[in-house]
Amino acid sequence: MLDVRTPAEFAAGHLAGARRLDWNGGEFAAAVPDLDPAAEYQLYCRSGNRSGQGLEFMAATGFTRLTNLGSLEQAAAATGRPTTAAEAPNARG
Repeated sequence: MLDVRTPAEFAAGHLAGARRLDWNGGEFAAAVPDLDPAAEYQLYCRSGNRSGQGLEFMAATGFTRLTNLGSLEQAAAATGRPTTAAEAPNARG
């Protein structure tokens, strides 16, 4: 499960267990060569645009088991995974 949004978007809420690879910041493109091309990947972002671009990028480099889940909300509905927000750095319980 790859979240291709920015760090701030990810911190505001993401799917439990998702790995953030920022499309806009170049993190995604840098990480793809280290991913297993035989594994299955589900991608999502804010609207489905960046995840669609990421899917096309991965497909062009030989990945075949790819799904664009669209937005965070669509991804949560499709997978049944809960959304979670990162704890603020100075938050105390």
